[in-house]
Amino acid sequence: MPKLNHQGAQPCWAPPAFPETGRLALLPQTVNGNYLRQVQEEQHHRQAVNQQQGMRAMPVCCQSLHISLFFDGTGNNEYHDTHVAQPPSPSNIARLFHATPEIFERGYFRYYMPGVGTPFPEINEFDYSSAGLAFARGGEDRINWALLRLVDALMYTLTPGRDRLNDDVARNQLAQMRAHWPITGEVNRRIAINNLLAPLRERVALVRPKPLAIKLFVYGFSRGAASARTFVNWLAELFTAPAEGETPEMALLGLPVRVHYLGLLDTVASVGLADLVPGATGHMGWANNTLQLPDEVRYPGYVRCCDHFVAAHEQRQSFPLDSVRRADGSYPQDTREVVYPGMHSDVGGGYPPGDQGKARGGDGELLSQIVLHDLYRAAFAAGAPLTIRNDLITPGVLSFQPSKEMPGPVVTEFSISPVTIRRFNLWRATLLETTALPDTTPPASDHADAWQPYRLARVLESVLNNQMGWITAWRIGRYARNSLLVQPFFLQAPQHNAEQAKQAQQAQAEREQQRRKARNRVNRQEAGWQRQMEPGNKWEPTQSQHQLREAAREFEHDYRGWFRVMNGTYRSKTRQFLLDGVLKYPVFMLKGEDEKAEYDQMKAAGDGLYYQLFTDELGSGTREMPGAELLALYDDHIHDSRAWFMQSELGSREPWGDYFRYRMLFFEQRANKHLRLIYQDGRVVGAGEPGRAVEYTVISWDNRGQVADRHQIKDLATGEYTVIEDTALLAVDDHPDELAAQWHARLMQEEHDARMQAVAGHITGAGAKFIG
Repeated sequence: MPKLNHQGAQPCWAPPAFPETGRLALLPQTVNGNYLRQVQEEQHHRQAVNQQQGMRAMPVCCQSLHISLFFDGTGNNEYHDTHVAQPPSPSNIARLFHATPEIFERGYFRYYMPGVGTPFPEINEFDYSSAGLAFARGGEDRINWALLRLVDALMYTLTPGRDRLNDDVARNQLAQMRAHWPITGEVNRRIAINNLLAPLRERVALVRPKPLAIKLFVYGFSRGAASARTFVNWLAELFTAPAEGETPEMALLGLPVRVHYLGLLDTVASVGLADLVPGATGHMGWANNTLQLPDEVRYPGYVRCCDHFVAAHEQRQSFPLDSVRRADGSYPQDTREVVYPGMHSDVGGGYPPGDQGKARGGDGELLSQIVLHDLYRAAFAAGAPLTIRNDLITPGVLSFQPSKEMPGPVVTEFSISPVTIRRFNLWRATLLETTALPDTTPPASDHADAWQPYRLARVLESVLNNQMGWITAWRIGRYARNSLLVQPFFLQAPQHNAEQAKQAQQAQAEREQQRRKARNRVNRQEAGWQRQMEPGNKWEPTQSQHQLREAAREFEHDYRGWFRVMNGTYRSKTRQFLLDGVLKYPVFMLKGEDEKAEYDQMKAAGDGLYYQLFTDELGSGTREMPGAELLALYDDHIHDSRAWFMQSELGSREPWGDYFRYRMLFFEQRANKHLRLIYQDGRVVGAGEPGRAVEYTVISWDNRGQVADRHQIKDLATGEYTVIEDTALLAVDDHPDELAAQWHARLMQEEHDARMQAVAGHITGAGAKFIG
C-alpha cells in the first residue's frame, strides 16, 4: 500500500446523530441567540456611547452590514435548477440562498454566484460551457464579481440616494482585475476596489444609520467552495498593509471585516487541468496557492468559524479534495472537517429525485438534505441571517425582524424523510467503529438542538479509505455479482430508448435554434442588454440504466482481473495521452506499483465487508438489521458519480480512472499520495528539448510479483520513439507543487546558462576578449 501521509496529523470529525424533527426545529433560546449575535455590535456601540457620556443616552442609530455570499458548484445554476428544471433540483447552496433574507435598508445583503460552466449573464456568460465544466473557466471573474458585491453593499449603505454599483461598471472592472500569467492579480484587484471605494470614504462618518462593521457569511460547493476560499484570501489581500511586525488592519473604509461563518461543501479546485489529465493537481490559475485558510496569527479572528463537509465515497480523479487541514497536519482555529455519506453531490446537492433510481420518494429522500439541515444549523449558531419556520419565531425577534419568516416553498425545499434520517444515523456507526477522542472544540451552543460534530480517533484519509471499503463491498454484490439488474433502483432509473433519445435531441436542437433567434433580436447597444439574453439550457441524454450497466461491467472486469480495452489489468496496463509541448502546467503520475497496491487494499476491504451487506455469492441482500438498512442506503440514496461522469461526452467513464482508486487529497501543498512529475513548461522530464508534441505512454507489467513501469514517448512530428531511462525520471514525492517549482527553477537556470553561453560565443566569435 502507498504510504499514507498522515503521521502526526489531527483527526477529523463525524456528524452528530440527526434528530427526527430535523434541524429547522429550533428552540426559543436558539432563535433569540441568533438574533443577539446579529445585533451584538450595535449593543456594544450603544453601551460604549452611554459609558462615554456617563449616562443612558438616546438610542444610537447604527447597524452592521450582514453580507451573505453564495458560490455554487460546477454545473449548478439557481435560476435554471429552481425555475426551469423538472423536477427542480437546486443545490444546497441555492437552497440556503433561498433561506437567506434580503433587506438592503436594514443592512442585510445576499449575493449568488452561479457555478462555473453555467449561465451568468452579469459577467457575459450566457450558456452552459464545457470549458467551464471541465476547466473551471470563468471562476476568476466570479470571485472578482463577489469582491465587487462588497462595493455594491457599501455604495447602497453610504450614498444619500442608495446608489448601486452599475453592472456595466462592474463588468468593465472585471477585465482590469484579472491576473495575467505568471503575475497574480493582487495589485489589479486592489487598484480596482480602492478606486471604487475612494469616493465613499468621507461618507462613513456622516451617514445614518452609522455603519459599524462588515459581517460576512460565505458558502460554497465544489469549485464554488474553492472560490469561496479564494475569495476569503483575496479579500485579505485588500486590507491595509501593516508596518513591520504588525497585523493588517482587517477593514474596508475603516469598517472592521470578519468572516463570521465559512460553510464549505466538498471543496474541489480542478482549475485549468484536473487530475483527469492524468495527474494534474488542478491548482492552476486562480486556485494556485489560494485555498489555504488565512493564517490565524497574521489575521487573528478574521475567520471566526469554518465547517468543511466532505463526501465519504467520492473517488473520481477529476474531483480531488482540497482539505482545510494544513500541510503540517493541524486544523486552523475554529475549523472542523466533517465526513458525510455519499458522492460529491450527495453532499452539495443538485441531484433531482429519481436520478439513477435514487430518492424515488422525492426531495426528502435525497441524502444531501441531511447536509442542508446541518449546514443551516451550523451557520445559524454562528449568527448567520437565516429565515425561521413561522411557528418557531419568538415574539421579540418577530417584532424587530418581520422578514425572518421562512417562506413556504423554502420550508418545502428543506423536506426530509424519516427513512433518510434512520438510514443516515445507522451509517454513522461505520464512522464510529473506533473510540472517539474527547472533543476539545468549544461547542457552538449549549442548546439541546445544537449541531455538534464528534471528533474521531482517525485522520481524514484513513476515514475515507475505510468508507471506500464499504461501497466496494456494495459494488461487489451489485456490480460484480450481477444483482444490479433486478434491483428496484435500477429498474426505475430513467432511460430513453433509441427513438425517445432521438426525439429529445431534436427537441433540444429546436430550443437552441429558437434561443439563438431570440438573442439575435436583442439590441446590444442598449444599457443592460445582458438581462434580455435568454440563458442557455442544461441538457444531457437520459441514459441512467445504460450508465449503471456499463459501470457494473467495468467494475466486474477490474474486480475479476479481466482485461479491459481502456485500462488493461492492474498487472498489465498501458496508459497513453498527448502532451502538446505548449502546455505550461505540470503533469504528475502515480507509480504503477502504488496503483496496484490501492487496488489490492480496496478489493480486500470490500471482500472483508461483503457479508455485512449480502448473504451469498449471488449478491442477495441481507434482511438482518442494521445491515439491511445500510444496504438500502447504498441502493436507494447514494449515487454513482463515476457511472455518470463524462459518459455522454466520451462514451465511457473518465479515462485512466477506475473504481479501485482512492481519492486524491490535498492538504495545502501536500498530497496524500506520492506523485512523479513527468511534464512541465512544455518539456517532458528526461526527454530533452521542449516544445515537442508527443504521445506519452506508460506500460506497467508484473515483474516477479512487483509492478514495473516503462515510460516512453513518440514524437508526433517524426514518429520517433524514445524510452525514458529510469535514471532520468524524477523521484516520487508527496509535495507535487514543490516538485514543480524546483523543476521550473532548474529549467529557468538551464535556459539562462544557455543564453549566457550563446552570448559569450557570439562575443568571442567577433574577436572580443573577456577581461577579469
